[in-house]
Amino acid sequence: MVLGEIEITRTSDGLLRSPGHLIRVAQQVHTRLWAEQVGGELTAPQFGVLLALALEPGSDQRTVGERASLDKATMAEMVGRLIRRGLVLRRRDPSDGRRKLLALSPAGTQLVRDATAGVVRVQRLLLEPLDDAERQDLVTILGRIGRLESLAIAALADARPLLDAQRAVGYLIRVAQQVHTRLWNEHVGAELTAPQHAVLAVLDLEPGIDQRTVGERASLDKATMAEMVSRLVRRGLLLRRRDPSDGRRNLLSLSPVGQESLHRCTPGVREVQRLLLEPLDEADRGRALELLGKAARL
Repeated sequence: MVLGEIEITRTSDGLLRSPGHLIRVAQQVHTRLWAEQVGGELTAPQFGVLLALALEPGSDQRTVGERASLDKATMAEMVGRLIRRGLVLRRRDPSDGRRKLLALSPAGTQLVRDATAGVVRVQRLLLEPLDDAERQDLVTILGRIGRLESLAIAALADARPLLDAQRAVGYLIRVAQQVHTRLWNEHVGAELTAPQHAVLAVLDLEPGIDQRTVGERASLDKATMAEMVSRLVRRGLLLRRRDPSDGRRNLLSLSPVGQESLHRCTPGVREVQRLLLEPLDEADRGRALELLGKAARL
């Protein structure tokens, strides 16, 4: 398979040459680091909203959503939740009753202060496998994949994560993931999710391997893999049997229906990968795979 000028070979490491897969795994690394360093009281998108309000108090809800790269529905649900938690205050704009103005409550201000040190540690640890030049390149590349304006990308490359959620590499990975999801929905659709496709692609190359190994190849944790396999078996896409030499292991293979589904989605998946890297020139496409692989610890 060819992605621009980048050859994607049908080997067991093919997923390591897939930008969508690498972005997803980098997002998983960020989520794990966030849970370890910030905890479960505040998600990364929620922190982005609170930080945007700390920097621009009194902004309208639409503008804050744009700052945090959240669509209208997600932003409305999140603001409602933050208000119920007593972290955000909302009022009607006296000059335009259709606009909602937002501000941090004292509790919200304190939570931003308390969380900031952990957020900075997340960004530092996320970039730990990269040197300084690679970090700058990754920020620029992710900004282009995320379809950010060129001036914004230039500012991001020199910014400190503490200043703005949009200047943090975790934020940029999430925006790139959003672009990948949108492209996937447009060109692959609902037949297979990207993680499901990864599982089927692994088994297309290595039929009959055990469930744990498939999960490792597709970068899925044990619980997620177990749930996904059960769902794919119920849909008739996978065949599962006990390993006759070890009854604790499940061996997996594609069913004929699964093979048909995988091959039917292949043109759309290729188009997603092409479009995802379309804003980059040829040299930067290879650089993107290299740096995303490092950020993803692959």
